Amino acid sequence: MQKMKTLVVLSVALLLSACASTQRLSESDRSGLKAVTVSTDVKKGKLFLLAPGGANIGLMFGAVGGLAASGTLDANQVAFSTFVDAHAVSVGAIVREEFEKVLRESGKVAVVAAGTRGAPMMTVAVPQYGFGVPHLLSANVVAVMQIQCALTDSTGKVLWSESERIFPSIASPMETTTWKQLHDDPKMIDAQWRKAARYLATKVVGTL
Repeated sequence: MQKMKTLVVLSVALLLSACASTQRLSESDRSGLKAVTVSTDVKKGKLFLLAPGGANIGLMFGAVGGLAASGTLDANQVAFSTFVDAHAVSVGAIVREEFEKVLRESGKVAVVAAGTRGAPMMTVAVPQYGFGVPHLLSANVVAVMQIQCALTDSTGKVLWSESERIFPSIASPMETTTWKQLHDDPKMIDAQWRKAARYLATKVVGTL
């Protein structure tokens, strides 16, 4: 239990370390903002995992040899990342697609093709993503995610920026699942991350 508590403290510290400053649109920038482009380059950070009871989830997701035996956080991350890649689940693509959908649906600005003259560029990043237990004794996990967005003009000046995140907690707005369900149906990983991305994108776009 003490080892699990230590992992929780370290994991939450990693989540908090990804804080980002925000910037609101000036009145003049807001009045002149009619259309934006959305960058296809989505930078992503390190996978976040917090397993129930310190379980060796690496073994479940295909870790072999020394990695399977160690059961360390790094081993779990390697095994889960490999599993995700093998099933063609791309968190970068998921976040970009969901963010663009929410932005279009908001009606706040038009989304135009890259290179459109005079259109500022919206960049989206995923500093952290993954799954974690909502509390120490839980056998379930919830999606964990942070997205950062910035709007820059043709000179590189930042016009607006925002960041939102979902922590692994009992107050999480995400539905719970289990490692076994994620393993048995990899499409659920995609679905859970899409729900998280859309939830966060809605909050972010609401400040634009």
